[in-house]
Amino acid sequence: MVDRIIKLPGRAEKTIRDKGYAWFIDGDNDEYLTDDAILISQAETDKLVAASEACFVLYEKALDHISKNDLWSRLGLPPEIIPLIHHDMKRNLPHIIGRLDFAGGLEQMPTKLIEFNADTNTIMPESALFQSWMYEPVKKDYKGQFNYLHKDLTQTFIDLKQQFPDRPPTLLLSSLGHVEDRLNLNVIYKAAVEAGFEVEYADLEKVVFGDDGVFLHAAEGYKQYFFFFKLIPWEFIMFEEPDLMKILVDLSINHDLIILNPSYSIVFQAKHIMSIMYEMFPENDLLLPTYDSKNFLKGKQYVRKGNFGRLGENVKIVNPSGETIAKTKGDFGDFTKIFQEFAEMYADEDGDIYQPSMFLVDGRASCISFRRRDDLIIDDDAEFVPHVIF
Repeated sequence: MVDRIIKLPGRAEKTIRDKGYAWFIDGDNDEYLTDDAILISQAETDKLVAASEACFVLYEKALDHISKNDLWSRLGLPPEIIPLIHHDMKRNLPHIIGRLDFAGGLEQMPTKLIEFNADTNTIMPESALFQSWMYEPVKKDYKGQFNYLHKDLTQTFIDLKQQFPDRPPTLLLSSLGHVEDRLNLNVIYKAAVEAGFEVEYADLEKVVFGDDGVFLHAAEGYKQYFFFFKLIPWEFIMFEEPDLMKILVDLSINHDLIILNPSYSIVFQAKHIMSIMYEMFPENDLLLPTYDSKNFLKGKQYVRKGNFGRLGENVKIVNPSGETIAKTKGDFGDFTKIFQEFAEMYADEDGDIYQPSMFLVDGRASCISFRRRDDLIIDDDAEFVPHVIF
């Protein structure tokens, strides 16, 4: 068994501060970045790449199956968003970025899909930037990292311009204003600028939704943006801001506003799609048995998760005897649940577990990242651990 955890000379704190990302290492976040790295072999890297791209194909097939068989209600989606999903699928809008979370993948452990953070994934600066800065002092001793996130994002935005040559390449980025969200959007910002977009950021409350597009106040009056990338969850818009939902549907369908990630990303985000995928592909080695009812997992250890849960909130792990052995609280308890067979994650000699994740850019595997936790559930208290290929 390989001793996979190595110490790094530091956490690249000066670089992180100089680049404007001090939020990730100050205050309550002072222990979020470790000075450890986890070693991963080239063969394991290749395996994660292949698994990630294969999983994305499964999600696309499931989306097509859901659309053709009108299974939207199984995903807990309101009817108002369905026309927009059909519209975005017909326009072939690219899925700009998402993050697949896995169990296993190391030490001959099987690689198993846990979930797809397909809508508004985070840990982008840590993955695209911080881990490469932290790797720099030891790069002579190892074989690099699997990290092409900026390069692939830039190419995807170049492709997007070419796909819609009649649309002025003006891109508005928006979030609800949390510091973490704005810093994550920096990764998108830099890639889009390099691709030739004119890019601006504004908190959602500052965005002007007109009759025929989205605008910001400018010196000359109003400036229109023809591409709109939102780090605002589709489920928040669907359930908390129905008026905004109607506006976005109208602007997209009737006025060609291009919203990213596209609306079909909420289909990938909804956990119930994993039970549909398992029904479609029960023999696929990447998929865990996943159901809409716990009755199918009696006598087995399983994980219960909310349909639109995030940050490891409202997750419960139940052992084969039916006893709860781990659980988290959160804001997603009112959503319907899925039940997924438990899968082991790699653990170090201290018992800490490691969850490998893969960022996908337009369906391509682009960047590996790891989070570590001293508990069974990877939640908002997890640490970020850079990887090194050996």
